[in-house]
Amino acid sequence: LGDTMMKHTSVLSLAAATALFCGAAQAADDVTSPLYLTSELEALSTTSLAYNRTHIKHDSAKEDFILKETALVGIAPETSVLAAIGNRFNTKHLTNNDYNNDINLDYELGIKKNFRSADGVIIQTGASYYTYNPRSWFGRSPEAKEKIRAEHGNTRWYKELRGEIKAGYEIEDGLMPYGAFGMRGNIDDSDRELYYSALVGVHKLEYDWSFDAGLRYDFDFSDNDNQDLYVQGAADYFLTDTMTFGAYADYRLVGSNNPKVSDAYTTEVRFRILF
Repeated sequence: LGDTMMKHTSVLSLAAATALFCGAAQAADDVTSPLYLTSELEALSTTSLAYNRTHIKHDSAKEDFILKETALVGIAPETSVLAAIGNRFNTKHLTNNDYNNDINLDYELGIKKNFRSADGVIIQTGASYYTYNPRSWFGRSPEAKEKIRAEHGNTRWYKELRGEIKAGYEIEDGLMPYGAFGMRGNIDDSDRELYYSALVGVHKLEYDWSFDAGLRYDFDFSDNDNQDLYVQGAADYFLTDTMTFGAYADYRLVGSNNPKVSDAYTTEVRFRILF
């Protein structure tokens, strides 16, 4: 009996040690962290499928159905290159059929850099270039040309520069409060109108799960004075140490730019794998 109990105790101890080791490994390489960057010669693939909807009172809703592939590739310590390609579908009953066809691609290329302190503070800076072809999206009909001229001018490609800075503090037990501030603007516009976004959130790693929750404020200083406050959240499950499946959602709480907007939200499912 004594030998049997010792064997069971040894097995339980080994299982507990294994669980602790796996948990520590995941905490060190939490690919779901909002400040995660790949190590040198590693690549993180994120495939997402999103649906967003903005409902206007007494009018139809603006809808988009978007498939996107994003890759983060480590090129130096704490430095990753970002490359993304997305497609906006023209699917009946899921979108407004605003586009010319079902192939409406956009592209993004950028770089991100992390700076870490010994006490667990992480600061991340990033910049990227975003572009798409309005003529490919909307076609060449007289109505499409008028829409393109009104929203994009006569440019062949819509081109945008984006910048973002994030900061987070790694607390014990996989908890990390963080914040982010981003800006973007069309580089072809003569008035160079800029759009801003500020976010405060918290990230939590709990065994095979990770969770995010936060508030986001989107605004600009244009004549329209756009201001929107969103609540957002996400949950991801670790299928393995390097593979996750999860969901994201946000919802517009209040906004001052258009009182006719009754609600706006985004839902998304995503799959990550680290190579």
